[in-house]
Amino acid sequence: MKNLTPLTIPPPDARERLMAAALDQFALRGYAATSVRELCEAAGVTKPVLYYYFKSKEGLYLQLMEETSAMLEAMLAEFTRLPGTVRERLGHFCTGILDSCIQLLPLVKLIYSIHYGTPQGAPSFNLEQNYDRMLDAIKALVEEGIAQGEIRAGNVQDIVWTIMACLSMAIEEQLCHSNPRIDVSTMSRMLDLVFNGIATA
Repeated sequence: MKNLTPLTIPPPDARERLMAAALDQFALRGYAATSVRELCEAAGVTKPVLYYYFKSKEGLYLQLMEETSAMLEAMLAEFTRLPGTVRERLGHFCTGILDSCIQLLPLVKLIYSIHYGTPQGAPSFNLEQNYDRMLDAIKALVEEGIAQGEIRAGNVQDIVWTIMACLSMAIEEQLCHSNPRIDVSTMSRMLDLVFNGIATA
């Protein structure tokens, strides 16, 4: 491998180990307080290996954010393609996002801490795009529901914000409480109240 001597050839899973270490260490210590040495020790690799794959700590962070955004795009595509009525699809969309956030909670905590917390010196990355993409996906489903006569005509943006409020509240419960008071089934019941209010029948 270019720039690596025979003594520094990384193990086959070195890249994945560095990504996992970055998530753990950035979430635990914060971006600015995490050193390259600590990242390499946590991953069990040498500094040249990190530099080979990511060039720098900044490059590792940006790659983590890029892959997170790509993963979200794949999830949005999957959840919006599910069959059923618009109501069912909106329900599946929200429960799918919440389930994924629960499974990826350390990653979600990292993103929230960087976006809403004190400045950590992390490289600039448009974290708002992920939130905006979820809003766009919900809006498309709501507009489809209105066009098909499933949802009463009204202010589309108000409906979108109401659905997103249920989802955001459920996600924030996972972040703020060790024993969250809102789980997937609770959020589904909240969404049913919303859907019953906007349904045409």
